Amino acid sequence: MGTAAVLMSFTLDEETFNSKVDRETAFIMGTATVMMSFTLDQKTFNSKEAHELYQSLPNVCFEGKFKLQEVFDCGDRGDKLITATSDNGSHVVIHLYHFAYLTVDITFVVDNVDQLKPLSEPFSDKYISEVEKKVVNHLGKFIKASNSLLCPIRRGPHVTWRYAYSGDNRLQERDYEEIVFEMDSKWQNIKIAKSREFGNVLLLDDVVMLGESDLVYTETLLGIERNEFKDKTVLILGGGDGGVLHELLKMSPAYVLMAEIDEEVIKACNKHMKRVCGKTLEKLDGANFKIKIGDCVLELKEALNTGTAYDYVINDLTEDIVDSEKHSFEHQFETSSKVLELSMKILKSGGKYLARGDCLSAEYDIDRFEEDVKTLGYDFTRTDVHVPSFLETYPSIV
Repeated sequence: MGTAAVLMSFTLDEETFNSKVDRETAFIMGTATVMMSFTLDQKTFNSKEAHELYQSLPNVCFEGKFKLQEVFDCGDRGDKLITATSDNGSHVVIHLYHFAYLTVDITFVVDNVDQLKPLSEPFSDKYISEVEKKVVNHLGKFIKASNSLLCPIRRGPHVTWRYAYSGDNRLQERDYEEIVFEMDSKWQNIKIAKSREFGNVLLLDDVVMLGESDLVYTETLLGIERNEFKDKTVLILGGGDGGVLHELLKMSPAYVLMAEIDEEVIKACNKHMKRVCGKTLEKLDGANFKIKIGDCVLELKEALNTGTAYDYVINDLTEDIVDSEKHSFEHQFETSSKVLELSMKILKSGGKYLARGDCLSAEYDIDRFEEDVKTLGYDFTRTDVHVPSFLETYPSIV
């Protein structure tokens, strides 16, 4: 047996929330949650002596006095829940499970969000290890093993580094120091975050699209070592960060058309992602390229209807195409195979369709896309690379 903790946090309206601190003070406050877990001795964990020790654990968790303690029966299988709070609102939740397992979650309220920054005091791995040792020493013979998270879960209205999850739902923590740009466009939420390790990073609806560190992503998608773009015609689907277009233009193509639905992404990246796009996004057309603001699927259909053909179609769309119900598209997206099918119909003889896949950890999505390709009767080559700001390995498919 085991447990899954779902953690949610919400920033409330300052004017209607009954706060005892002023707005500026509240904005820089936050919380650090230390999560510890312990496997107990199956034979002795439910003894009277053990329960007395569990109930005195708040004395171990807080350096000062705790203000309130409650003990609850939790469910009908013998679980116990112990809670306690300190004077400043910090609190501990201790859960004793009937399968000889104990979780101790301490949430500390901090006055300044700077105390929550990675590698800052007091909530370092050393501090958490010391608290864990105190719990182990307190419970003594009743503990068989401990397994704690040696970094806190950091939350607060001004916490810019944020949590994400991998394709197979494993927790990740980003190192964002600042949100340098944010807006809600007609289509999506757009953020550009400053990362200590990866430079500026573009996020759409809080999903990482590209970082300034990620040239390997663009080069792999283009297949620099395998494909020849000189004097070729190219259609880019999406690509609002400008990275693909910028690298393509270095290789003297005959003509490139980029169809991007969200002009605000282009504007934001032109200002804040120069290491990705250079000066390429400063104008919407040039001697051998054009950026068209619009739905790329409509562009595919127009090419099909007019008999326009390309040497390359490059799919640089997000994994989750913009919600058609929410944003009232004129047509219905089905799956990425719809884009694939239309793209293959507008390729010249010997032309190629280049696409990013979902991350390798999202096995279902990759398998589904590869099945789509096989169903349509096409051959493909897959190249897997680790993309730095994604914290994941992504495939490129030709």
